[in-house]
Amino acid sequence: MLLFIMWLLIPTIFSAYFSGRLMYMILKNLTNTQSLKKSKQPVRTLVVIGSGGHTAEMLRLMNSMNKLKFMPRLYLLADTDTTSRNRVENDESGLEWSIATIPRSRHVNQSYLTSIFSTIYAIFITVPMVLSFKPDLVLCNGPGTCVPVCLVAFIMKLFHYADTSIIFVESICRVKSLSLTGKLMYFIADLIIVQWPELRQKYGQRVKYLDEGLNL
Repeated sequence: MLLFIMWLLIPTIFSAYFSGRLMYMILKNLTNTQSLKKSKQPVRTLVVIGSGGHTAEMLRLMNSMNKLKFMPRLYLLADTDTTSRNRVENDESGLEWSIATIPRSRHVNQSYLTSIFSTIYAIFITVPMVLSFKPDLVLCNGPGTCVPVCLVAFIMKLFHYADTSIIFVESICRVKSLSLTGKLMYFIADLIIVQWPELRQKYGQRVKYLDEGLNL
């Protein structure tokens, strides 16, 4: 009887603990006042590359940072995005960096219904990559490619596997509201950076205006 009671209690206790931790992490993010923990040096950095203008924005941000503080760097991009791959290879001149590819979570004009299945597949492929790299920081912007990466990083933190900070940079094209990806990141990112003061005013302390400085 005692073993039976323990068999019932142990899953319940674990479930209650992780449910409470999940709520704590989300509430902590929602009430975040734009502060990140002091990271050790150097910082293992996973950079999620979008495509087109998203790639240009992310590479511009990376070039404004001291890359010696952010190494090794793993650039993660869609497996069909050869243009962005070439741009990263041409832009990177430092040490300890590499490129990996994952399937797109959602293709252009793909329905939201079918994108659920493609996102699940992308998460399945992403898990071993993120687990093996075990980043201190995930830096991403724009498209849905970053969603499975950030979800895996968030779950790693949930289960105490890694204390990964997630920084999401909203596209400069978003002036009045966050993108769909930004709205999802609103709940799990440690820091959301916007590039228009209108978004800063709309979302308050939850976001940081790029011109205020990142101190990365």
